[in-house]
Amino acid sequence: MDELTANLHAYLTTAPTSNFLQRPVSMVTHWEGSNNLLWRVECAGQAAVVKLYLDAGQARGRRQFDGQQLFSPRGLAPRPLWFDRYPTGLSRQVLVYAWLPGDTLQTANGAGMAALAQTMAQVHNGDTAEVRRFCPHPLNLDYWWRVLDGGLGSLHTWLLAQGATTLPPHFTAMTANAKTLVAAALPLWQGAPPTPVHGDLTLENVIDSFGTAVLLDWEMFGLGDPAYEIASFLGASQLLWTAASQADWLEHYLSSVDQPGLAQRIAVYQRLLPFQAVCYLLHGLRQHTAADLPLLQESQQFLAATLVAAFQQAAAALQVVPASLEQSIHELFNIVLNQSTDS
Repeated sequence: MDELTANLHAYLTTAPTSNFLQRPVSMVTHWEGSNNLLWRVECAGQAAVVKLYLDAGQARGRRQFDGQQLFSPRGLAPRPLWFDRYPTGLSRQVLVYAWLPGDTLQTANGAGMAALAQTMAQVHNGDTAEVRRFCPHPLNLDYWWRVLDGGLGSLHTWLLAQGATTLPPHFTAMTANAKTLVAAALPLWQGAPPTPVHGDLTLENVIDSFGTAVLLDWEMFGLGDPAYEIASFLGASQLLWTAASQADWLEHYLSSVDQPGLAQRIAVYQRLLPFQAVCYLLHGLRQHTAADLPLLQESQQFLAATLVAAFQQAAAALQVVPASLEQSIHELFNIVLNQSTDS
């Protein structure tokens, strides 16, 4: 048993705030998440997960506890046992919840995906009065666009400075069409209330537990924009299933959600999110440091191809006349890498 696992075991069996105090605890297995460490443990026949947060545990742990506490009685989340902000002998916050058996949900599992549509409908139909916090994600289109729009001018200026002659006008055209789309769509959000949202909806955070789609990792739970949550989920998982399957899933979800205009709001985000992906990639390239240079050089072909695909998808979504950008994007990478090497 390594030192951290030993310290966690000591906490579970000796800390006054532990529900397993002075009871035998077995440490079954251990794995690592993106911002946390997790253990499966057993105590007196009860299986549980112990989650040790590595980042922002005060906020994330509280959110996750609240989300699971609200939706576990409906079978949509594992049952939380306790959350400890100051666990004895540990430097980070701890959340403990009941272990729930299940398999990672796959898009090929038609019944499981249909169950996920029902699960998300139940979450988004939840009582807002029972939710104490806003989700960290944008609450509506206006807020989302203000955040994105704030960096568009500097990105355009940077592209011009690199001498990438084809990219700036194409980027300008996409920006103009995005602004037009946002201005026309904003009225769709008038009178559209926020709803409970999971906040991090990905297939990795869903398990098929005896036919029910159960959501894990409620760290971003709160009141938010259901249209943004669904559009982001569909965009992030688009390579895993066909467009027809996505459309069927969306129809299944919408048939169980009582929010007028939700389909139109999701469609707006679906057109805008590819442009956000372009901006994200350009910002990353623009803000790289010397320490990133070896990875950029090693991954140049892949990153350039990714940026080309992102530009193409955004242009199609925003109805911008497509242009041949592959050569310009490779030139942009060469310019950026040469500048870094010279400096």
